[in-house]
Amino acid sequence: MKFHFENIGPINKADLELGDLTIIAGRNNTGKTYLVYTLYGFLKGWEDMVTGYVHVFLDSQAERKALFQSIDIEQVGKRLKEDGRYTEQIDLDALNKERNSVFSVLARQFSGEEIAYVFSSSPDNFQGSSINVTLDDSDFGVGDFVNPTLWEKNISVKYDGENLVFLTKLLEKESLRDIPMDWLVTFGYMRFLLGGWLPTPFIISAERFGISLFYKELDFTKNRLVEILQNMGTDKGRDSFSPYMFLDRHASRYALPIKHNIDYTRSLYELTQGKGPMQEAKLEGDVENIVEGYYKIDENEIRFVSSSREDGHFDIPLHLASSSARGLSDLYFYLRYKEKKNHLLIIDEPESHLDTRNQIRLARMLAHFVHAGIKVLITTHSDYVLKEINNLVMLSSEFEGKEKFLEDHEYDKREFLRPESLRGYVAEDGRLTRCRVDKFGVYMPVFDETINAINKVSNELDARLDDMEEE
Repeated sequence: MKFHFENIGPINKADLELGDLTIIAGRNNTGKTYLVYTLYGFLKGWEDMVTGYVHVFLDSQAERKALFQSIDIEQVGKRLKEDGRYTEQIDLDALNKERNSVFSVLARQFSGEEIAYVFSSSPDNFQGSSINVTLDDSDFGVGDFVNPTLWEKNISVKYDGENLVFLTKLLEKESLRDIPMDWLVTFGYMRFLLGGWLPTPFIISAERFGISLFYKELDFTKNRLVEILQNMGTDKGRDSFSPYMFLDRHASRYALPIKHNIDYTRSLYELTQGKGPMQEAKLEGDVENIVEGYYKIDENEIRFVSSSREDGHFDIPLHLASSSARGLSDLYFYLRYKEKKNHLLIIDEPESHLDTRNQIRLARMLAHFVHAGIKVLITTHSDYVLKEINNLVMLSSEFEGKEKFLEDHEYDKREFLRPESLRGYVAEDGRLTRCRVDKFGVYMPVFDETINAINKVSNELDARLDDMEEE
């Protein structure tokens, strides 16, 4: 899957292909966050865009026929009403063409005002901004299903390698009388074409440190705004008062990923009341090793419990914990309680507030995620993270004495990273430069050039000081 971006923040044009682990590095203000926020917004909102497209744009037969060349939506709907099943023979080339047509439609729709919405900004700031999606032709596989629910009715679509099959449980004609079946079929088909390809994103933004400190205050502010609006709305003397104007002037603006981070933190107590998905890997243990503790939550607050003290009584509110502990709390609860099937985990600068040893541990933790089936995208400024990732790539090769090396340096096989699973990019000069990846890892000169420059200065200063001592 490849994404093409144009005119988004500092980015003029950029191409991004996702791997199992994707790394974007670069100097400050080169557009890394713009790219990942735009990607997140598209992946998070595509289902809503499908719903909106079905309702608004597909009312005419001509528009439906222009989008779908391989099936007749009206005929499918008619047959489903009659016996609940419709079968159409279709080859993979035609199915891939249908899929790419839908991708193009949604990308055009998102590239309108949706990008500005993601950044909670005026559309004027994103004139000419766009995202596009392309996929290499590939097999849908056998038995791919999607079960969208619409109007409390159910429809499913599957492909067996030769036939496209639509099924519905709506077999009683009386219950079908008022249902716009054409819309239902269109919605289900678009969901089928896209659902197996677009991962579900979960983002941990760079603002996570502030969110962990102030989410209670944000709740208070939200409730206080509602109270003020209610009181002012009952004041009959305020004929010119607009609550929307008040909100626009007084409510803080957050980009969509930050809003979702805030909502996620607010909902943690409800999230932790369930058992969470069964996770054999116990990935939250990696976070516990880094912070030397664990997290718990009640109705009032998140707490951090340190395991580094022998008495075991270092149990404090999260806002009193170290910045490293605060910065990893969302990741901890995600790993423990969220279903991660087909997920893309996006972490903006995961190394923030971690010491160098823990940055190395972080790189190994990312490899654990990949082995557990989670796709990961990070932005980073850390040479330590990259160097350790490159070590994990080299460990995937065979060499003499490997078992002894693994034992001596405490590595295990679930930390190996295959070169083909990685994608590396440097944000620079308004674009993304794709990095070479081979058996030695990801080649990112942006780090080496800086390190070489400072080492050169240091060596020259050493030499000058030595010369002074000799004189």
